[in-house]
Amino acid sequence: MNRIFLALVASLCALALAAAPAEAKKGSKAPEGAEQQQQQQPEEENKETGGLPRYQPFPHNQNFVLKEINGKAPPVEMWISIDSTGRANGFSGCKNWSGVFVIGPNRLGPRAMPAINERKCEGELAAIERDYWTVLLSGPYWDTKGDQLILKGFKGGVLTFQRSL
Repeated sequence: MNRIFLALVASLCALALAAAPAEAKKGSKAPEGAEQQQQQQPEEENKETGGLPRYQPFPHNQNFVLKEINGKAPPVEMWISIDSTGRANGFSGCKNWSGVFVIGPNRLGPRAMPAINERKCEGELAAIERDYWTVLLSGPYWDTKGDQLILKGFKGGVLTFQRSL
């Protein structure tokens, strides 16, 4: 219960920090270039949220299969699933793994190094698995578009997952 409360408080703090710059922009006069960019945004988006980014809940309790890793299709089926408590498991190409993740409004971070069963992985699959873990452990930004879950690594790299049954 205490962990849930701490996660809720951390999420609310992150939301408050994200909203503070938007409030500051409303009160200050923006340069002409910024006004033109703001006018180019769709009017519907501004009407719905008042100019603030729309909050999307993380897609808990769903299985996602990796469709692209850095623009390339993986040679084997790789997947991830994260439940509502942050417990995650998946398959990274050679290894099954499980761990606990902290899920923020737009970031995903491992609480500790996930537990992995050790299997030997060689060649192209080893390089793809290394890219998978580089993105997943970097505290990636997450986004959803329809049935897709997109994880963008903090230092580069993109994992695009498709929801599966």
